[in-house]
Amino acid sequence: MSFRPLYPRDRIWAGLLALILAILALLALYGLLTRPIGPGSVILGWISLLLAGISALLLYRLWSLHTLDYWVQRDAIHIHWHGEEVIIPLPHIQTIEPAQVTLRPAWGHWPEPWIQWDENQRILAYATQPPSASLAIITQDETYLISLQDPDAFIAAYQERRNFGPARHLRPVIYLAPWRQHWLLQDRWAQILLGGGLLLGLLLLSYVAWHYPSLPPTIALHFDTQGNPDLLSPRRSIFLLPAFTLLMGFLNAAIGYTLYTYRRFIAYFLWSASVILQLLGFYLIHRLI
Repeated sequence: MSFRPLYPRDRIWAGLLALILAILALLALYGLLTRPIGPGSVILGWISLLLAGISALLLYRLWSLHTLDYWVQRDAIHIHWHGEEVIIPLPHIQTIEPAQVTLRPAWGHWPEPWIQWDENQRILAYATQPPSASLAIITQDETYLISLQDPDAFIAAYQERRNFGPARHLRPVIYLAPWRQHWLLQDRWAQILLGGGLLLGLLLLSYVAWHYPSLPPTIALHFDTQGNPDLLSPRRSIFLLPAFTLLMGFLNAAIGYTLYTYRRFIAYFLWSASVILQLLGFYLIHRLI
């Protein structure tokens, strides 16, 4: 039997905020596309990217909140959330009662601040409300907090199935969906190298766009052994370098992603090369400007 959580009002505010931020991001993007290249366009570009990122994060958390539900079955209580399945065998449950624990909201995870884990108190909270408005499933090892639209029906269903006796002997466990076990979510160095390469590429492009209005109509792209320019080009050609480094960064990221499972060292090498390439691009652009 499935039971839905008692959704918080913050879910509505988070949805409205995500919509407003998405609209503001589109307006900033429109301003970026309609004004000349320069510091103003760089600022609008980063504002648009930031607002779009926050909006996407809120929508992602709202989706994860929507996946939360509780199941009472013959052998165990199952909690589903965000690619997780928590199995609490009925024989392991000592009691289910109104929660009497103290837990601080994790506002950094808003709009789901009550989904958290407290190792000190051995609390696993899959709740949408404060502990005072939640139920506590108490076992010998952990306490699970849940928030229900109909807690009385949940407790009645639990007692009814417990009286039947278990058909299988299960153990407490948390299963993760395959996508939650993806190597990219587990490998911190891969995240740093991939994210660092992308960030440096965008910063390089922003650096060029910021200084673009101050460049002369014709710039020197190459110098001879005596330091004299031997290759002149219109100033818009200066964007070729950040475009090249970004393209190579995406290419290295894609190849490394493909090879990671089989040749992890090569993947790290390609991602590190992308970071070094972006830094080299900064040096060359600085010399040209």
